Amino acid sequence: GGGAPPILTDEGWLTLWHGVEPKEIVGIYRTYWSLLDKDDPSVVLRTRHEPLLEADPDLTRPIEDLMYLRDVVFTTGIAEVGDHYVVASGEADLACRITHVPKATFRA
Repeated sequence: GGGAPPILTDEGWLTLWHGVEPKEIVGIYRTYWSLLDKDDPSVVLRTRHEPLLEADPDLTRPIEDLMYLRDVVFTTGIAEVGDHYVVASGEADLACRITHVPKATFRA
């Protein structure tokens, strides 16, 4: 499913999206990425099937008593900052998360 709006890079459109693995009521949400052609975004240049982001129990441990969902990370934004991207996401529908991802990650 959708995630952060795609951003145009030198190599093409970088898009972050989520996949859901069935588990209990909601499932496990993880963030993945694809690079799409600049001129024809229907053409996928690269994609990774290993998660870029997944839920991190250490981040939500302080609010564990409030949690009603686990194993959910949902990306909402991405911004370019020097040699990395800053990715904003929600964690377990209760916390905000900021992750710095090196640009080299998307060249693999």
